[in-house]
Amino acid sequence: MATAMSELRATASAHMSRDLATGARWVCGCEACTHMRPLVGLEKALRVRPLVRAIGEIETRLTRQPVGPDRRALSEQHLGLYDQLAGVMAD
Repeated sequence: MATAMSELRATASAHMSRDLATGARWVCGCEACTHMRPLVGLEKALRVRPLVRAIGEIETRLTRQPVGPDRRALSEQHLGLYDQLAGVMAD
């Protein structure tokens, strides 16, 4: 089972790279790509969710934080999380 999954992943990865190199979308409809495409979206969602949650928590804390060095540090952390989110979304 693990070997079959590895083969599907390798095939889908090669097809995705090929499609993205020639256009902006992964359009292959082969069996490997059909099975792997939803999993790629799920993996991304699982990486995005904790970042979105942390951003929301910091935004709540920012509204209560008085102006000063602590708020500035919190704001920098907030911007850093947005940078991480952008990186995950770009993958």
